[in-house]
Amino acid sequence: MLLSQTALVRTLSIGLGILVLAGYSCTPEPPPNPYDALPPVVSTEGLAVPPLPEGNFAWLHQQILGPTCANSGCHDGTFEPDFRTVGSSWNTLVNHPVTANDAAMSFTRRVVPGNAAQSFLHERLTVEIPNTSGMMPLEVDQDSDYDERREEYIAAIAAWIEAGAPDINGNAAPSEGTSLPPQIHGFAAFPPGAFSEPYVRAEGVGLQPILVDAALIQIFAAISDDLLPQAELECHWALGMDIADADAAADGGPFGVPPFTFTAATFSGSNEEYGLLAEVDLSNAEPGSEWTLQLRATDGTSEIRAPSTTSPNYIGLLYRLRIAP
Repeated sequence: MLLSQTALVRTLSIGLGILVLAGYSCTPEPPPNPYDALPPVVSTEGLAVPPLPEGNFAWLHQQILGPTCANSGCHDGTFEPDFRTVGSSWNTLVNHPVTANDAAMSFTRRVVPGNAAQSFLHERLTVEIPNTSGMMPLEVDQDSDYDERREEYIAAIAAWIEAGAPDINGNAAPSEGTSLPPQIHGFAAFPPGAFSEPYVRAEGVGLQPILVDAALIQIFAAISDDLLPQAELECHWALGMDIADADAAADGGPFGVPPFTFTAATFSGSNEEYGLLAEVDLSNAEPGSEWTLQLRATDGTSEIRAPSTTSPNYIGLLYRLRIAP
């Protein structure tokens, strides 16, 4: 459980390697936080993996929703849709009821999986609707290339919707309903009993596995949901020689609520909260062997896995572990 009477926010900056703690205390003063003495976290270059595949929702966020729509005073959390992160973007777009509409009240949801024409997001990007604030985006920041690539970006959004509005792991959204499945954004692996230096990826050409010890390692997961807090999701892990093997494996163990959480870059490059912790026993694994770590999350209605047999190829590489020699 989180420390009582303390709202503890930890920001783990993967790129800069800085751990920042911020909090407030009530009366009486809480006991000293045992994690205040953590040294700075070293850079783990390679946790966020560019370039993202074109058309993947993480790519849409990286190229369009983040730099063009999440600017100050717009979709920066001031109002929905909330385009600050990949998770908040997907949760406030897919199957989400509209707040504005056209005169004929033609639209019911911002994104209707499988139907771009009925998705208000696509309409707002392509049609000047009377009695609304105007065609989106209203303004384009200097660091956005939206004006130059407008037609390409709109086509990519339409193609994503028509494909079923899948999340970053390739899981298609439900066609209807009030609850979306959880989103699995990634994980960070740490040595036994140490949270100061996460494991890094092995050196080599291309996207290499994360190099870990043959030990009881610790896994922080970043998982979000549209309705439930991360701590209320039921999550497990599984191991296999490849994705199919991991997908067929029994649950290896549950994730629980850690003594602290942190916000950091995920596999998509978006900053999300790492708010679940599990121990994975690799003490009997052969040095040099490689494993696929699969994360599983359910909100009580839908179970999502990453990676899964339907995930894009690069997703499987992100979830690979290699046992150090």
